[in-house]
Amino acid sequence: MSGRILIVDGVATNRIQMKVRLASACHEVVAVGSAQQAIHLLQKDLPEIILLGISLPDMSNIDLCRLLRSQPGCRRIPVLMQVPEAQRLAALSAGATAIVDGPGDDLTLLARIRGLLRSAGPNPDDTPEMDSTMRVGTMQETAATYRTADDPQIVFVTNQNPASLGWRQALQRELDMPVLICDPERALVEAQSGQVADIYLIAADIHQSGDGLRLLSELRSRSQSRHAAFVVVLRPEREDMTAVALDLGAGDVLSSTLSTPRMAAEAAIILRAQLERKQLADRQRRETQRNLIWAMVDPLTGIHNRRYAMPQLAEMTGQIAGDQRSLAVIVMDIDHFKQVNDRHGHAAGDATLIEVAGRLRDCLPDGALLARIGGEEFLAAFPVRTTAEPVEMAEHLRHTIARQPIRLPSLAGGDSLHVTISLGVATMSAQQAARGALTAEGLIARADHALLSAKSQGRNRTVVAGPVLAA
Repeated sequence: MSGRILIVDGVATNRIQMKVRLASACHEVVAVGSAQQAIHLLQKDLPEIILLGISLPDMSNIDLCRLLRSQPGCRRIPVLMQVPEAQRLAALSAGATAIVDGPGDDLTLLARIRGLLRSAGPNPDDTPEMDSTMRVGTMQETAATYRTADDPQIVFVTNQNPASLGWRQALQRELDMPVLICDPERALVEAQSGQVADIYLIAADIHQSGDGLRLLSELRSRSQSRHAAFVVVLRPEREDMTAVALDLGAGDVLSSTLSTPRMAAEAAIILRAQLERKQLADRQRRETQRNLIWAMVDPLTGIHNRRYAMPQLAEMTGQIAGDQRSLAVIVMDIDHFKQVNDRHGHAAGDATLIEVAGRLRDCLPDGALLARIGGEEFLAAFPVRTTAEPVEMAEHLRHTIARQPIRLPSLAGGDSLHVTISLGVATMSAQQAARGALTAEGLIARADHALLSAKSQGRNRTVVAGPVLAA
């Protein structure tokens, strides 16, 4: 995983060394020697990560970081910063994503970069699978209990020793969110049941060496908890495990020593930053899911569109090939729909389409495919065991539409309107699917031909396509 990295350092030797270290890991690196050069470069192109050295000739790196955070295009770019120990809190307060050591700690630096690039890129596991029952408003994340941004929660996974209780007390003074302590077993059980924390603060060594890191791997691998933020707490003598924790999925690492108010304040800033990144990722993921829905759903009626229906129908034909059932397809058309628009207006036409789609959806069995495939044309597909089932369903749909008038909106006069539908039915047996004797497109064509026959015979009726003749 490579990325574009901007190095800003006033010392030429430091720039060269850092560029060589990062380029050897196949990152695309640009190095400049001043804040002014960095700002000029950022106006042309934005990197994925910015690394600020400790010496700049025209501005302190802390002031530069604060300036970058005030620019809309740079607010979300991770900034790694080298600062003296006494300036760590000021750097984090200015917006630094993390504090990194100078030359000599390649493992931790590269692990941080890998983690930042991994969290910034799309995760194919985040893309939800679509099935024929999904409609607008029904696609959700896995069954986890997500709190609102106003009610975040931190779970500190550790044992109930005095040091842990002191940690929680020190953090509680700095944070405006609850910090709960629980053991690893309880954390896993609650996550599996959907009670997921926003941030898991995990001691690297809870009961034995490394068991906290194993817990981190478990929580990161499970669909319910993988989108939480993770921060690992390391004892000072175990800081060599920082790179391992970051590569396992920790967003950051904290020292277990909170001996001063400054260190507690640093920890609180890091936790708040992790929460902000987690909430931003949640919003982006939800937006991606919404876009996926709208790409495959008719926005007026809320049922699937042709783009989704065609590959889904092809998949359904493949599924029945090894089954003893047949696949039924019903193509439906609202009779004299053009007259609805011409006489009552397009608001009435829209209301009619929405109501018809809703009635069809309520009548069809679970797992059936329903899609709007044309202006006033709908398609339904579902498996059946007898030749009578699709005809019975088609007649049930026809009577459901014709039985009750559709109430028009006030824009269309607020009156009611009687509509009917014509239907064409075709079926594909498991043997036909297995032999490839009939494709999904051919099945729709047969149903569509039956629909044309129903309309030519006077509309408001069901016509069944004749059997496919064997060669």
